[in-house]
Amino acid sequence: MSRSSLPVSRRGFLAGAGALAGAVTLGACGNPDKLKGSGPGSGGNQLVVYDGGGAWGQAQRKVLFQPFEKETGIKVVPAPAPPAAQLRTAISAGKPGMDVVDLNGARIGSWARDGLLQEIDYTKWNDPSLKGKFDPYPAQQHAVPAIIFAVQLAYDRQALGRDMTGWADMWNGSLPGKRSFRTGDGPGGGTLEIALLADGVAPKDLYPIDMERALRKLSQVRSNVLKFWDNGAESIQMLVDKQITGVAAWNGRIESALAGGAKNIQSTFAQAIVQIDYWAIPKGAANVEGALRFIEFASKPERQAEFAQEITYAPTVKSAYDHIPAERQKLLATAPGLSGTVLQNMEYWSSQDKSGKTMEEIAIDRWQKWLSS
Repeated sequence: MSRSSLPVSRRGFLAGAGALAGAVTLGACGNPDKLKGSGPGSGGNQLVVYDGGGAWGQAQRKVLFQPFEKETGIKVVPAPAPPAAQLRTAISAGKPGMDVVDLNGARIGSWARDGLLQEIDYTKWNDPSLKGKFDPYPAQQHAVPAIIFAVQLAYDRQALGRDMTGWADMWNGSLPGKRSFRTGDGPGGGTLEIALLADGVAPKDLYPIDMERALRKLSQVRSNVLKFWDNGAESIQMLVDKQITGVAAWNGRIESALAGGAKNIQSTFAQAIVQIDYWAIPKGAANVEGALRFIEFASKPERQAEFAQEITYAPTVKSAYDHIPAERQKLLATAPGLSGTVLQNMEYWSSQDKSGKTMEEIAIDRWQKWLSS
């Protein structure tokens, strides 16, 4: 996000957005006839869309919701998402409450397998060729790349006496101060990947994740971990408050702290764990056609470039970088010429073992056992 942006709310299960209502008429967006129809899911005068809250939600309103309303005449109703388990239950009951949801990429595979997501009919887009332009994460049968972000190494250079250059430095006992990582009960904080990279595993060999090796490596630093954080705001605040000297934190949170005037924070994209969220349409959505139209609108390169100017979420279509100033690109996790980052393998995280459990579910079990050991 820009240095003047408000704090980021990375995980948007937040309360906040008030419902909008009103009668509207469909306007022109390319060829509007492509998305006309009647019956359940065929359209209507409003569209209920996931609201990320905080600076994320503000960027959505400015760059996506309001312009979409103006261009199409479809009223956007921002809606904070419930916890994932609650949303699953609502979709299974045929009452998702939203037409467009935002899901972490690690969940797309399992949610699609469980019949919770509508297939994306790219042929109904005004520009179907856009489907092939998403990079480095491709468009999927049930989901469309929405935002890209990363878990970065952030640190207090003054307190440490030198820079941290990679995850192994979080284990370096000669560097003073406490450390912090996100809870390792899934892919969100990249904690298991971070531990393996610190243990010398090459990025190409990360998957399938050796969870036992990762936990053994974390055991070596556990006594020096102030906290395994769960709230993104807390992650960087501990560093700002000098409670810790090194943390694995989302890049948006880091930039938010800098925008807020923090003077003691440095960060690096070296070995950063790049992650993605997807747009998806839940089964039972009331306005499937409007949802398709919105997702295409949000995927246009020019629109994504404008969004990246508001908040440091990288575009999912590479050509958007043609419209982003060079200085701004430096803050984004997939900037042209940036090297040394690690793409999180979303297919691995949503894959199942022989028992039918996803890797995320297995990680939750192993993490809880490790914490209690």
